[in-house]
Amino acid sequence: MSGVKLFRREDQDFTFEEGADSSVFAFVNAGNSDTMGGGFGVFGAGCDMEWTVTYDEFIFIHQGRFKLRVGDDVYHAGPGDTLWIPKDTPLSYVADEDVWFFFTVYPATSSPSASQAKDYPAAPPETAG
Repeated sequence: MSGVKLFRREDQDFTFEEGADSSVFAFVNAGNSDTMGGGFGVFGAGCDMEWTVTYDEFIFIHQGRFKLRVGDDVYHAGPGDTLWIPKDTPLSYVADEDVWFFFTVYPATSSPSASQAKDYPAAPPETAG
């Protein structure tokens, strides 16, 4: 077995925890990588989350539009857009609609979601032939 994992969206439970307006699924985490972290996330409509990233972060917007607020600057991002966010950036993730995104972080050990070992359902590979 190669160690490759296929995480299908329909196999994951993307429901928000009670009282939460976002969910992050670090499919690549301390359980399967010593250096990298990344996965998929959802900012729910009405999300306005203040945060200071303690890692470098790269976000690709898959669906929906949102704003990244950094001080007095606002970055509007929608489907197909990417954001590079350097370590130690204080910011707010703001979504007026549901936003689905892919993210990667480095170093993973500095990320609350990627630094934890967690298993997610993975699809088995097909056999060639």
